[in-house]
Amino acid sequence: MIQAIKELGELKLQWEGKNITDLLPIFIDNPNQDGNYPKTLVIIFEKKEGKYTYGGIDIEDISESKIEKYLYKRGASQGPDETPTSKITEIEKTFNNKIKGWFKKKFDVNELFAYLNEALIDSEKKILNELKTKWEEIKSQLKRNQSAIVTIAIKEKDYPLKYLGDFEEFKGELINSVKKKYQKISKKNHLCSICREIKEEIYGNALNDIFKFYTLDKPGYIAGGFQEKNAWKNAPLCLECTLKLKEGKKFLDTYLKGKLGGQQYYLIPKFLLGIKKGEDLVNAFFTYSVRREEILKNKTLKRISEDEKEILEILGELKDVLTYNFLFYKASNQAFKINLFIEDILPSRISTIFKIKKEIDDKEIFKSVEVKKGKYEDIEFRFDIFKQFVPSPKVFLEIVDKTFRGVKFEQDLLFSWLMNTIREKFIKNIYLKPLILKAFSSFLFFKKLELLITKQYFKKGGKFMSELKEKAEDFFNDFFDTFYSPAHKAIFLLGSLTEKLLNIQFRERNSTPFRKHLKGLRMKEEDVKALFPKIQNKLEEYGKNYYRSFESLISEYFLEAGKNWKISTDEINFYFILGMNLANEIFEKLGLKERRAKNG
Repeated sequence: MIQAIKELGELKLQWEGKNITDLLPIFIDNPNQDGNYPKTLVIIFEKKEGKYTYGGIDIEDISESKIEKYLYKRGASQGPDETPTSKITEIEKTFNNKIKGWFKKKFDVNELFAYLNEALIDSEKKILNELKTKWEEIKSQLKRNQSAIVTIAIKEKDYPLKYLGDFEEFKGELINSVKKKYQKISKKNHLCSICREIKEEIYGNALNDIFKFYTLDKPGYIAGGFQEKNAWKNAPLCLECTLKLKEGKKFLDTYLKGKLGGQQYYLIPKFLLGIKKGEDLVNAFFTYSVRREEILKNKTLKRISEDEKEILEILGELKDVLTYNFLFYKASNQAFKINLFIEDILPSRISTIFKIKKEIDDKEIFKSVEVKKGKYEDIEFRFDIFKQFVPSPKVFLEIVDKTFRGVKFEQDLLFSWLMNTIREKFIKNIYLKPLILKAFSSFLFFKKLELLITKQYFKKGGKFMSELKEKAEDFFNDFFDTFYSPAHKAIFLLGSLTEKLLNIQFRERNSTPFRKHLKGLRMKEEDVKALFPKIQNKLEEYGKNYYRSFESLISEYFLEAGKNWKISTDEINFYFILGMNLANEIFEKLGLKERRAKNG
């Protein structure tokens, strides 16, 4: 994983035509990486005749073009950052600890820092009061969990405002301070753990500056004993590999970060040919990634996640001379926990996943479904939708892993998850059709991807069929790998007949007492078979048995199914509730809808 991110950074630098010796753009951080710091408070100092005086506070929107000018680089949580640019937590605390604290620590480094420190001290109270006023002014414009940054700028005569990144003094001090931090735990003339070359100097704490899952703040994490000076043995990195890693991580954070079923992930490419042999592919990948927003505006892409910026479909169109690694993680403050790492997924596998998804999403039964009264939506397969059926986040990630790698799992397990969720809603007697179709869509997705381990079912019956059965088979053939036995067909049709009875009961009595015979959707083979005559008798009692030809069709499938179906309880009830919720669709397919209305 680390090697792949380093190679990504290396290729990015080559693609952009940058040199690894250009340290500054690599060292600095984007404070608004996640969109949580969209505003800037700029403390302005005016330079007149060699003297610096306080000149007011400006409010700016953060822009990509000014990231290098702000020169932000996070420092210690309890001390100043690496430059006098900081994220605002509490305005007074940030000003005192981060801005004043930086100059107090650095004022004697050079003349410019000394002058600015003096001006800061002279106008300290005025600066803080105006910062508070401006902070209150912009807080109402910020969303929940958003904040701003505070930085320094200098105004001289009629020249444009100059920021920290416009001064060699600030840029040089940033580079020196980062190098010094790395040099605290270092070793001369030693092997780098990534490039495997002997380098003049390697660092033991560089990886911790990039990934928070690597830490040296606990003695037990240090190889060769509990002394921090020996930490260079853990993951020694040379400066060049460190910078490439930082560039790779920065690119991941900017363009290759997504969310799937509530789980954050990085998409880490691994180019099998390098930039020379695979130049076209590398260009395509970086172009797709960097122009993601533009692509999404001009082209409608299908998604398998809730992430509206997902471009996996188009990345799946690339040739199989690169692979994708999915790193699912949880990040909070200083912690970074890896939940799942899926390696070496070919673009062709992703393409297959989207091809199957499209086949399912395009089926008529998933189009324009009434999800609420008067509100219609198309049902589609997405992992975030499927997640509601899965018992835990851990199990969800296991299924994601199996899906991408093509590893099979038990179909009975899937039916148990689907039915646990459906039963819970069924008992509450709420509108189920959208949920049932989402479950059916999920089942079809895994089925068509050939991920489900199933029992063998054998078809029975003769060659000659009634007209009604021919129409029924046309419907079932549209899902030929789903209705693979007469028993499944019989159960499904019986569910549709049950729905018709419940509708009649509700119109007659404003209640549905027959639901108690469904045993909370825990029916077994014998329960389903016993249910059929009960439904027929109840329809006769109401004098509204419009469905005799339909009942004959069910009887025919029951006869073909025989005894001892060897179908799990969850699977039986899934097909039953599916039939209930697709009753109108199957009756329309069979041409029975109009006949029922005439008899009604």
